[in-house]
Amino acid sequence: MADFTLTHLTYAGAGLPTASVEFDPKFTVVYGSSNTGKTFLVDSIDYMLGGHVRPSIPRAEGYGQILLGLLLPDGRPLTLVRKPGGKSIHVHQDDLRELSHATPDAIVSARRIRSRRDISHYLLSKLGLDDTYVRTNEGGNTELLKLADLTHLTVVTDTRMIDPNPPSQRTRGTAARTTARSVMKLMLTGEDEPPATKLPNAAQRRVQRGKINLIDSLALDLHAKLSRDQTPDELRDQLARLEDSLNDMARSLAGESEQQARAVAARAHLAETDAELEARLGEVLDLLGRFDTLRQQYETDLARLEMVSEAGNLLGYFQVGRCVFCGADPEHQQAQHGHQETTQLHEAVLVESAKTHSLLADLRLTIEGLEGQRDELAERRTALSAQAAEADRALAQIEARLAPLREGLEDTVDERLRVERDLELRARLDELEEHRSQLVAQGALPSKRRESLIAGRILSSFDELFQRTLDSWRIPDVEGAGYDPYSGDVSAGGTARAGHGRGMRALLHAAFSIALARYCLDRRLPHLGFLVLDSPLVTYKEPDFDADRIPPNVIDHFYRSFLAFPGQAIVVENATPPPDVLEHARIVTFSGSGARPGFFPARPSTANRT
Repeated sequence: MADFTLTHLTYAGAGLPTASVEFDPKFTVVYGSSNTGKTFLVDSIDYMLGGHVRPSIPRAEGYGQILLGLLLPDGRPLTLVRKPGGKSIHVHQDDLRELSHATPDAIVSARRIRSRRDISHYLLSKLGLDDTYVRTNEGGNTELLKLADLTHLTVVTDTRMIDPNPPSQRTRGTAARTTARSVMKLMLTGEDEPPATKLPNAAQRRVQRGKINLIDSLALDLHAKLSRDQTPDELRDQLARLEDSLNDMARSLAGESEQQARAVAARAHLAETDAELEARLGEVLDLLGRFDTLRQQYETDLARLEMVSEAGNLLGYFQVGRCVFCGADPEHQQAQHGHQETTQLHEAVLVESAKTHSLLADLRLTIEGLEGQRDELAERRTALSAQAAEADRALAQIEARLAPLREGLEDTVDERLRVERDLELRARLDELEEHRSQLVAQGALPSKRRESLIAGRILSSFDELFQRTLDSWRIPDVEGAGYDPYSGDVSAGGTARAGHGRGMRALLHAAFSIALARYCLDRRLPHLGFLVLDSPLVTYKEPDFDADRIPPNVIDHFYRSFLAFPGQAIVVENATPPPDVLEHARIVTFSGSGARPGFFPARPSTANRT
């Protein structure tokens, strides 16, 4: 029976240092510190062989290709290239170890599809297993063997290593147990199941009709929710046009919004300037009011002084008797007494009048200057008012242009949401239609077929190899080890694997996988040819959870057992191999720091970090 050999796993990305691990054709040990990418390495191998769960850690960000190198049974190289998260795998009949843009020799789906253009059928065809059938239920239904039926037995991740689920089963459930028995029969005997001619019986037809009626009801409900009767291609074309329209509208809206922002800023500046002018004009008007009152007071004073001067002359020359200026009686008045008093009054009036005239002249100049400022401020406000009106008109015009743009954008967004919703509904309708077609195409056997069992002598041979594997590791209290084809589980020491703690569950799972690989490879029975084990030596010792204690020498004997392994073995562990194993195996050490801190090399910007 032909088998594969893994050559390398590589992550490549533009502008990033290539992350790669090369595998020895016989035995490779990847060990070292935790959180350095060891489990990520195993998960990536599983992912490249059609696994659905994309391995993801922060250090993998930016890498655009995963490359898994293999040697085909005839020795020719093969490289599988997959984008992280991609649904297809590019197949190159060459040994590629760097970022590749070469045209692939084939493009296959990462998931199982009916057209057989998938990685499962492609690789199984290289092993001659592409037309092999396995049993799927107790009714006798069969289906083609899937690559996943074998990879879960040859690539054991850390989570599956300690999972209580039987090591022969890929998933839980009765159907999975039946499939697991059929796959084990294929691997231990080389015999597959004959394809079943399935015809539904009356009970199965009633169940199928019930499911079909339910699907039809759901389909009618989904059809009622469709806004228009358009095909998926028409919807996708319309969605592309809507995206283009949205981009154009967004650019136009951005340009108009920028003009609006500038116009609003200019209008705000005009308003601020007008407010300043209004405040200054108020001050000027207040001063003019006050100075006008002062001017009136000065003019009143001058009129009063003029009246006093005239009254003094008149009274001093014509009145007889007591002096009107000083109040002296005639007998006390000297010669020219009235004339002297009149002269003194006249001089005083002249001085005061001259002073008041001077103040009034200065005041009138000040008033004239303030009136000039008032007129200038009024003119400026008038001009600003005209500019503000023009700015308001410009803003109104911009708003008039923005309104239909916003409305059109909202309508286009609503239309895009409608198209996206219709596309989603169409996709769900297609899924229902596919499921309906499967139900219509499904059949059932007229009667239950007798289970095909593995011969007792073959089970005894496998159990013996399983026991020898455990004994070679010097594990105590594991007598009576064996595989139960009905439950799919293994047992040791009188206890099923699921009943042990996680440390012993990991060891029993590893022993089962190794024994199965040895049995198949030694007898040239169906097997992928390689075995990848992640953390088989897990030894948690939490008092309330796992009381297993693995003796220290078990680790050394475990590693040494691979030196005579008939196929290719890759072990990922934290435990250090013994010196004699270090000499005969390819050792990849992830230290967490130094030359090889982990699977991914340090990037230039983080070269000095640990």
